[in-house]
Amino acid sequence: MPFGPDYVVFRIGGKIFCCLALVLGNVVQLKWNPDEFDEIIDRHSYVCQAWHWHKRHMIQFNLDETPAPDSVAKELIDRSYRYVRGRLPKKIQRQFMESES
Repeated sequence: MPFGPDYVVFRIGGKIFCCLALVLGNVVQLKWNPDEFDEIIDRHSYVCQAWHWHKRHMIQFNLDETPAPDSVAKELIDRSYRYVRGRLPKKIQRQFMESES
C-alpha cells in the first residue's frame, strides 16, 4: 500500500485509477481527464477536486456525507478506469484486450 493502511489503491497497468481514502471516511478518489474536470464538478454537487492530489487530475466524493447514487458511482469509477487504461502504452492495452477475449 503506497499511502499506508488507511488507503486502498486500485491500479491498471501499474497506474492508479481509484483510491479509497478511508482515513477521510468513505472517500472515493478517482483519476480524471483534466479536460472534463469542470464538467464533472458542475454536474454533480457531491464531486470535488480530490484532497492532496494533483489539481484537475483527481476528483473525489464522500459516500458518508452526500452519497452518490450507485449508478453514478459506478459510472464515475468506470470512466476513470477507461481513462487510465486508454493512456497506457499500446502494447499494454493490447495485452489487456487479449486477456479479456
